[in-house]
Amino acid sequence: MNRPKNIATEEKKEESKPAKKNWFSKSLNTLLNGEFLTKDGVTKHLPFMLFLAGLFVIFISLGYQFEQTERQKAKVKRELEEAMTEYKSLKSQLETRKQQSSVLDQIDRLQLTEPTTPPEIIEVEAGYFEE
Repeated sequence: MNRPKNIATEEKKEESKPAKKNWFSKSLNTLLNGEFLTKDGVTKHLPFMLFLAGLFVIFISLGYQFEQTERQKAKVKRELEEAMTEYKSLKSQLETRKQQSSVLDQIDRLQLTEPTTPPEIIEVEAGYFEE
């Protein structure tokens, strides 16, 4: 049962493969040549493509602004940490200087004596300082 092969179907199969390659090569050629830009469909949609290009530019600029804002936030955070560290160290120094033992040491260096009696209140007549 050998059937004769249909010659027409074989020719169609062979032609269909080169047609696909031919279509791809034509599309690639028009893309590389820039011929697709001269067609009516492209010129009709040119305002929309310009709108999309504008959106891309805005998107890129917003990305740069976001990065710059993040850098500024990191810089301010570092400066805040440094200021907080300095504040804490100065506060601890002040607390050390305010302790009674430190105050007594400073009084001794100045050759002063610590008062043993409470302060006295001096009462003055009204208008005494106006003279």
